[in-house]
Amino acid sequence: MATRTPAVGKARNERLFFGTMAVAILAAIFIGFAPSFYLRDAIPAPRPLLPMTPLVILHGLLFSSWVLLFMTQTLLISGGRTDIHRRLGRLAMVLLPAMIVVATLTALGGVARQSGPPTVPPLSWLAVPLLDVPLFAGLIGAALYFRHKPQVHKRLMLIAMIGLLPPAIGRMPVSDIFPGPIGFFGVSALFLLPLFAWDYASKGRPQTATVAGAAAVIGSDIFRIAIWETPAWLAFARWASALVN
Repeated sequence: MATRTPAVGKARNERLFFGTMAVAILAAIFIGFAPSFYLRDAIPAPRPLLPMTPLVILHGLLFSSWVLLFMTQTLLISGGRTDIHRRLGRLAMVLLPAMIVVATLTALGGVARQSGPPTVPPLSWLAVPLLDVPLFAGLIGAALYFRHKPQVHKRLMLIAMIGLLPPAIGRMPVSDIFPGPIGFFGVSALFLLPLFAWDYASKGRPQTATVAGAAAVIGSDIFRIAIWETPAWLAFARWASALVN
């Protein structure tokens, strides 16, 4: 019994950590999108709202369903219900393809809607939601591939959710304090720090999945900033957005 007590405590702390991170991500997404989506017309918005379209509504519902699924899956693991967690995980394989298609179409359609922060032109901003798609799909695909390795799986799932935060952060007042990429990319990246801290506290070093996932997110952010004002990107963005507008 004495030898099992530290292991039980460690497992409990791990469930608490990942559960807390899931709640923090859920809260950030809700706060960011409350004025424009969840509580639209019920609370004041910091800037004029764009008209809603059926595609935008579908996009919001799909990604909201994913966030709720992520939260539910985290709570199921915390409650020791891995059996339900595995069965419910099949829903992710249905949602993911639909999210990829809808997110791509919504991103391209956002150019005509003039979506994005007022400080970034729509064609440049397209780099953010459009390149979110391969980043998110790649991280989730890797997480599903490593679903039989819980320590890898949970870290990649968490990092994939962190990768979704820039649009939510960009809609918060923090974007007025830290305008531009520093606001929506930099503040979102701060959510990676607790995971590195947890790795050091629980494992004594950052885990490979944590380093690889964080490198993918930060590398993607830097890449988007580097290209989004280049003639090549603007030409591509103009061509791609014209396919749906």
